Amino acid sequence: MNIRPLLPLCAGLLLAGCATTPPRRPAPPPAPPALITGVASCDAYLSSYLACHRTAGIFPADQLQARYQAMHDTLLQAAQNPQSRPYLDARCRLLASQMSQSLQGRSCNGPAAAAGTR
Repeated sequence: MNIRPLLPLCAGLLLAGCATTPPRRPAPPPAPPALITGVASCDAYLSSYLACHRTAGIFPADQLQARYQAMHDTLLQAAQNPQSRPYLDARCRLLASQMSQSLQGRSCNGPAAAAGTR
């Protein structure tokens, strides 16, 4: 039996198997935190807003999401307004400072306080 005519067929099958194997690529790096306003102090404040307010117990839990959304929208509008944007960093630093005082040394990842029991 002459196997010479079968060699191209075997080579083709081998190559076809290699062609269907996707190349291995390294995993992509994790995505950076989403920018909300583009002002670092405001983005940091918003990213910790829910956890810190929950821990500080400033608002009832059922109002927290709506209050976060209102703050988010307000800061985003201010960031898009050329007249208010220059003052936004100072405003967000003040908000963060007030939050820190309300936490009274507790971590934002700590147990939640009951609203009004600060």
